[in-house]
This record gives sequence, structure tokens and C-alpha cells, in this order.
Amino acid sequence: MAINPQIQEDRDYLISLRRHFHQYPELSMKEYNTAKRIEKELHQIGVKTRRIGETGVLGVIEGNGSSDRIVALRADIDALHIQDVKTVDYASIIPGVMHACGHDSHTTALIGAARYLKANEAKLDGKVYLIFQQGEEYGQGARLFIKEGLLNNAYRVFGIHVDSEIPVGKVAIKEGPVNASVDHFTIKIKGISSHVSTPHKGVDGLYIAAQTVIALQGIVSRLTDPKDVVVVGVGVLKAGEGYNIVAKEAVIEGTTRCFTEKIRDRTNRKIEEISKNIASIYGGEAEIIFQDFTSPLVNDKTSCEEVRIVAEKIVGKDNIVSREATLGGDDFAEFLKITKGMYAYVGTGNPDKPNTLAALHGDNFDIDEEAIIIGANLYADYAMSQLAFICQ
Repeated sequence: MAINPQIQEDRDYLISLRRHFHQYPELSMKEYNTAKRIEKELHQIGVKTRRIGETGVLGVIEGNGSSDRIVALRADIDALHIQDVKTVDYASIIPGVMHACGHDSHTTALIGAARYLKANEAKLDGKVYLIFQQGEEYGQGARLFIKEGLLNNAYRVFGIHVDSEIPVGKVAIKEGPVNASVDHFTIKIKGISSHVSTPHKGVDGLYIAAQTVIALQGIVSRLTDPKDVVVVGVGVLKAGEGYNIVAKEAVIEGTTRCFTEKIRDRTNRKIEEISKNIASIYGGEAEIIFQDFTSPLVNDKTSCEEVRIVAEKIVGKDNIVSREATLGGDDFAEFLKITKGMYAYVGTGNPDKPNTLAALHGDNFDIDEEAIIIGANLYADYAMSQLAFICQ
């Protein structure tokens, strides 16, 4: 690999910083100390910052003033409700909270890139926006940055995510759909209670709910083109007050996952139609509430080629791989609806370090920390490549 010497010099510093974030994880929208530490790191190198929402941080590297072009670099900063079971000395010390999705390494990599970019600011024909985004795990943070209009004039937006299924030293680049949309739905069914021996005098919310759950599966199996990828998953069904009482209400919770907005809209509309119609048939009512967590994440073709050129210089052409689209979501997708860009995946798996092979969101998740250096280099060189500087 051809790691930038200046970033390589920061290797130990960045690994130490990542371990700090790993030890002190914070949940979505509550990343107060994480934000303070990010600000401290950026202020030490002369980067001005401002808060976006309560815990998001925007850093701005102004460049040499010769251009209005803006390149935005994004890292997510939140952790998960998971108990860390690793025995390493940098394991989380916050009970029940853990960086099990690599956001600590994303944050550190972007700080590493910021250190290089600030030191080479005079070479930047344009600005770099450093987006340290809160609340990715629940699809809340990206919209706060978008609401501020920060992406409206951006030329490109670029982000990275670690992947334990990809060997360390490799980078995955894929144009088109990369992650699915994520919507959470709640169906509240209203019936009328009665004794089970006289069901005709009531409206059975539980029965309506059961029929609804079964019917929802027909959206995929009977109403969707088999070539289209759609998930309608139900994870919660609550109903009933007693074994001999007709349930007066029921609640269903689930999620939909799609790769296009057209199919997403159609799938969610069918959920509403089916739920209301079944409830009506049996004399009840259904209220459907959707929470929009994130849109489909679709990488821009041109941006992918730009990143590929940069990544090949860092890890070598043979270490650029593809990656299948997944039905997990990431609200980086919201940035891509505003401006062109792409989301790359950086390999972190190493058979010699078993925890680095653990799945994302696993309670023993860890990374090969060499990936931090690669990530920092990718962030930095991509920004440089888009701001009239030819990477060496």
C-alpha cells in the first residue's frame, strides 16, 4: 500500500484516539462527550467548528480562497445498545453501550484526514466540509445537516464504512444501489372487547392483526415483481388482556426495505391499504404510522470512478473489490439525494485477529486498526483530487 507519509506518521496517534472513542461510546443523539472531543481535536489544528443540532459537528477547512467548490466528507459518530464482551483493554466501559458498527473508526479516520488537509490547506482550491454526524443508527442525524442547507452547494459528498467481511487492505466500490431504504411501521388496530363465548358482540383486534400479518406477506410474494428486492418484516405483535376476552386492540410493528423510491412508495401504500381493508371487513379500524428512517442509498457512477482512481493509488488496483447491496440502511443516503457522491466500504477483517471477523452489531465486534489509516487516506486524497490537487 502507498499510504501518505504524513498520515502514516499519525498512525499511533489515530489508533489511540480510536480506542478512546471505543471506550467511551454514546448512543444516538446523545453523543455529547464525543462531540466535545471531536471539537477539541479540530480546534487544536486550527479548524473552525459549529454544532449542528445538539451533538453534530461541522468542521470547515477554508482552502486557499481561489474557488467556491465544496467537498463534503462524512463520518457517523453514534454507538449501539450492545454490551461489549471483548477482553481488550480498550473495550467499552459504558454498560450496555458499544461501538459495534465501527463509527468510532469512521470518526477517527475523518479526524486523521482533517489533520492532513489542514496542513495542506494552501493547496485546496475550495472548501472541505467535515461532517461528524450524529444519530445514524436511527436515521435522524443526516437530515439535521441537510436542514441547514450545507449540502445545497456541495460539489461532491463522500463517506466510508468499515466492513468485517472484507479483508483489511481492500476497499469496496459499487455504483448504483448499495443499501436499502428503511421504514418502520406501526399498525394500531381498534376493536371492541367481549367475552370469547360471544365473539359476535365484539370486534376481535387480535384476529384482525393475525389476518393482517399474513396478508402483508402477500405484498412481496404476490404483488411485487420477483426481480425486485423487497422486504416486509413484522417483528412485533401485541394484543389481548385475558385468555377469555376478545381483544379490543392490537399493535403490529415492522419494517420495509427497498432499493428504489418507486418500489418503496408502492410497498408502503399497500401496507396501508391492506391493513385498513382487513380491519374494515371485520368491523374494526386500523391506524398506520410510518417512520422514515432512511432512503435507498444509491452511489453515483461518476463519483465511484473518481474514488476508484484515488483508492487504486492507495491500496492497489487488485485490492479494489465489489460488494453486494445489502438490505441494511444508512442515512448517508439522504446526502446523496442532495448532491452527487458515493459511499465506499473499507475492509477490516483479519483472520489473525478473530474479533475483526465478527459481524457488524456483534457484541465482540472489533477492527484491524490499519483500516483507520486507509480510511483517513481515502478521505484526504479524495478531497484533494476534487479540489484541483493531483494526488501523488
